[in-house]
Amino acid sequence: MEKELSLYLHIPFCLSKCSYCDFFSCPGFLSQLQPYVDSLCREIKYRLQKYEEQKGSFILKTIYIGGGTPSLLSKYQINQISSVVLSYKTAKALEYTFEVNPDDITPELLDVLEACGVNRISCGVQSFSNTVLKSIQRRADSTQVMSALNLLSNRWNGTVSADLICGLPGETEQSLMDGLKKLVSLDTLGPKRVPHISFYSLCVEEETPLGKAILSGKQEYNQDFCDELWIKGRDFLIQNGYKQYEISNFCLPDYECAHNMTYWTHKDYIGCGAGAAGTVYNEDGTAERTENLKDIRLYNEFWSTKDTEINLHNLPQKLEKIDKKTSEFEFFMMGLRVSRGVFESDYKKIFGHPVNEKIVQSFIKMQEKGECNITRNDKTGDINYSLTARGMLFLNRILEEISMEL
Repeated sequence: MEKELSLYLHIPFCLSKCSYCDFFSCPGFLSQLQPYVDSLCREIKYRLQKYEEQKGSFILKTIYIGGGTPSLLSKYQINQISSVVLSYKTAKALEYTFEVNPDDITPELLDVLEACGVNRISCGVQSFSNTVLKSIQRRADSTQVMSALNLLSNRWNGTVSADLICGLPGETEQSLMDGLKKLVSLDTLGPKRVPHISFYSLCVEEETPLGKAILSGKQEYNQDFCDELWIKGRDFLIQNGYKQYEISNFCLPDYECAHNMTYWTHKDYIGCGAGAAGTVYNEDGTAERTENLKDIRLYNEFWSTKDTEINLHNLPQKLEKIDKKTSEFEFFMMGLRVSRGVFESDYKKIFGHPVNEKIVQSFIKMQEKGECNITRNDKTGDINYSLTARGMLFLNRILEEISMEL
């Protein structure tokens, strides 16, 4: 039986860097973009060949091109990458996602993406407030955001996801709720609602300009207000027909992100591009995780070599061996983020033994506090552990409790 595999491709180029961003992305360097795409295509071929040698035949279930700003790629470069990835066998229901900035969306770009097989666009909205967008140094203003969403609603034949961040500087309850109303409204967006919304609470990263400003006291930030605002936004989305299928992700029925589900359900994925990570699991539940070094020039220099000179010992990457105990913890860490929770049968299949009794008792205590649901399938006897909406708010504490019992 062919294994299903997900592929993540990182495009770490930006025209400017947003003040909150902790992802590997580099303003400028555009002269390196074509050499980088050439290198990326070589790495894709190498990584997938090695995966097939190790695991046997596979099909690509999902492809995700993220960044950075993938929408800076030219028509030629998008086609170049797509020609490589689509030369491999893909699932009938392949999900092929491409991240875009609102101000890069044009009819021409949409036509190129569709012609190259992309069927899902992830649009980085972040906020509908000009005050907020300016404060975090976003390129697009609110008018450009709405123009992009209207174009996607009226012109794009695939599906759409929009990202929003709650708690950014200058955000108020009214500006956030007004933005969410626009995002879910057919009146403002045209014939199609946005079927998938990633709604994040601001994570203050100390090495970012915004993080430094908040931690130094130069930028006002209220964590409690941010949390309250996020909960109001969550409740609004649920009231308007969106399912919270993961802590920060909401969708209309059948519009879950298949690529992210790969991460959350302990499945194999390959990462290509500078800074990209991948994880491949072994039969005993252990894993190998790779993370490419965050250096565009080093990446291009290495992958411009001939394929015969490439070997596993000199790849510009960090290699981490994930032991069984760590892998077991990650099974819960990622699986409990999703509303479907985790299944005893999946755990036993991966690790060769049932969930230990101490963890089961922890789940029982969580259920008594209204933080967890425990259900048993009458036909198969399979047990499911899933967090309630209340439990998801306390995920970090719950994971600490589980880690102590492993």
